Amino acid sequence: MGSLGSLVPCNQEEMLVQNVCEIYDNLSTLQSLKPSKDVDTLFTRLVLTCMPPSPIDVTKLSGKVQGIRSKLIRLCGEAEGLLESHFSALLGSYDIPLDHISIFPYYTNYIKLGRLEYTIMSNYITNQNPSDIAFIGSGPLPLTSIVLASNHLKSTTFHNYDIDRSANALATNLVAADPDLSKRMLFHDTDIMKVSTGLSDYEVVFLAALVV
Repeated sequence: MGSLGSLVPCNQEEMLVQNVCEIYDNLSTLQSLKPSKDVDTLFTRLVLTCMPPSPIDVTKLSGKVQGIRSKLIRLCGEAEGLLESHFSALLGSYDIPLDHISIFPYYTNYIKLGRLEYTIMSNYITNQNPSDIAFIGSGPLPLTSIVLASNHLKSTTFHNYDIDRSANALATNLVAADPDLSKRMLFHDTDIMKVSTGLSDYEVVFLAALVV
């Protein structure tokens, strides 16, 4: 029985790897990762596949599979950016964009995430109301910054860094009509590697970008 039991997890792990690789193959053949039925279906499948706990040690995967994993992470980053740009532009078409922010399908997740991040942050900093916070890789739809600034840190200035000027332009438009956030949400078109020493000026720094 012991030998049979040890085979089950192995088969499950192999099935998981096979499924993820298959999803990558399907994603990599798409002409675009902009929001669409095919894109949404594949990424939903990826999320559902990866949600259950797994004992897989990624460092022990074959070189080929590790390469696919790295490429898949990059595809996820690209798709997330396109998704955020799409909804940021859509929200920006309203006179008061933040009044319609709930149309973003994952907004409630960000509400929960903001609450969790604020709780964790509060456990590790002495000043519960930091004057300045930096977000690295804030993107065109900086929902974490917006949620924290609106619900938890109502006097803090948020410095959002993104190397993509078009992303910052979309993000700036989201808060421009808000008399409070337009003053406390600042956007910097900067390569963060050129300001790394300046990050020490901030009481809290969030890394908001996908890392391979």
